[in-house]
Amino acid sequence: MRIRYLLNTDKRVSKFDRLIREKFPSLLTENRPELYLVAGGDGAMLRAIHDTIDTGIPYFGKAMGTFNFLLNSFDNDEDIIQSLIEDTIKIDTFKSHAIEARLDNKKLGEAVNDVILGEKITGYHTFNISTENGDLKNFEMKGSGICISTAIGSTAFNFNNNGRILPLDSNFLSITGIVCNRFLNDIIPFQEIRITANGAKTYLTNVESEILKNNQELILRKGSQIEIGFLNKKEFLERRIDIAHRFRK
Repeated sequence: MRIRYLLNTDKRVSKFDRLIREKFPSLLTENRPELYLVAGGDGAMLRAIHDTIDTGIPYFGKAMGTFNFLLNSFDNDEDIIQSLIEDTIKIDTFKSHAIEARLDNKKLGEAVNDVILGEKITGYHTFNISTENGDLKNFEMKGSGICISTAIGSTAFNFNNNGRILPLDSNFLSITGIVCNRFLNDIIPFQEIRITANGAKTYLTNVESEILKNNQELILRKGSQIEIGFLNKKEFLERRIDIAHRFRK
């Protein structure tokens, strides 16, 4: 298998970087990869996906972060990398999608984790939300903000905002209100969502993008497919289930 190792600035991966340079230097220059290799934490994986999302190439992560929801834990680095190159190891993959955001018929970008509208906890905006299937139709709420999360992002801000954790390969979004006058904590099909908001900043996975002016409509729809590989699918699923049990503790 042709593999490209995506470098990042995380100091925790310096030893792994050195291994790649010394033992597998071709991974740094491969220009027709079939798999991206990423080392670090979930943030490193998300940045790698964000930077290369339009390639459609699957990702495989070496866990060296704190939570590592999107990466694999293993110690025998050389053996695993060699097995990946030789196609002698089985990888289970999950497929998900980013959220494509559009404003005034222009593509703003794609959010791997979530689209967050709002600026600060003391902000106050009026939001109007409509979904393609009519689950939400001109649903108006006032407050600090709203979060629309993908399955990948459901263990990030969405989780801290009491949103539901979604199966990674599900075709759903989690949408939650942030300090609002009406309760909003829904799971909805991954579909087109139209939102208006008076002066609320729009974030694409924590990257500041645009400020919605009055009467401007933000359109969210299914974006690029993302595929992430795991050595132990069962262990990965158990970790997501475990964090979902937080309300029982």
